[in-house]
Amino acid sequence: MKIKCCVFDLDGTLLTSKNVISETDKATLRKLSRNGVRIVIATGRTDLQILEYVHSLGVSDPVITCNGGQIINITTGEVLHRAFLRPTDVERIIDIAEKEGIDYMIYTPECVYHKLGSERVKFYMAYNETAPEEFRVPIRKITEYPPQENFSNVLKFAIQGDTSTIPELNRRLNGENTLTIVSSGKNLIDIMPENTTKGNGVKILSEKIGVPISEIAVFGDSMNDETMLRTAGFSVAMGNAEEEIKEICDFITLTNNEGGITYALKHIFEL
Repeated sequence: MKIKCCVFDLDGTLLTSKNVISETDKATLRKLSRNGVRIVIATGRTDLQILEYVHSLGVSDPVITCNGGQIINITTGEVLHRAFLRPTDVERIIDIAEKEGIDYMIYTPECVYHKLGSERVKFYMAYNETAPEEFRVPIRKITEYPPQENFSNVLKFAIQGDTSTIPELNRRLNGENTLTIVSSGKNLIDIMPENTTKGNGVKILSEKIGVPISEIAVFGDSMNDETMLRTAGFSVAMGNAEEEIKEICDFITLTNNEGGITYALKHIFEL
């Protein structure tokens, strides 16, 4: 098996349940990077929310963020790909969310904005309390969003709610097929521009870094990982992955709390 690039989902995959990358996995990934293997994170988060993780790995490859809506090299600031939601869609979704008391956040390249009284944003506030200043996530209330931007710079709309409502959300919000609506975890729903998927992100990454899809291995656990797991040359499901994900993958490894990343990489690279 000839693999030149490994793409890792973050939550539930590269991160343990304590939201850290294990020291064993860090050492393994650094070794692979030194040997010329590209190490890429692919996440539903924005780059603003993963700075510490990228820094801890000590690699300088691009990251796929917002479920494929953005590909950026955090080290250099170079943007390889970026897709924004239509401003009219953002305004419409915010209006519905406010009227119906839906908990939401919007992600821009510069900041994460949240609904007043959001529960989900407490996760990032708690992180900021202990994170070094240079890694803290810029967070503001939706009322602080700059009106001159007119919602023209929104990468993703995130909802905390029952993921079983996604078909209904598609019916209500996506009549013009301008949106991609997926589950990114338990009670987490992501809304991005049309054709925004991690799978498409991996395809764009492949073209940008000159590594064929057949030489890319992908690791994931959730339904928002499905498209990239189906796209890659080799796919790995975590032991804690959803059953639908395990069924489509080439290899099932241990869980994210049992060293599943290093276990799978030893299988792929015969470490």
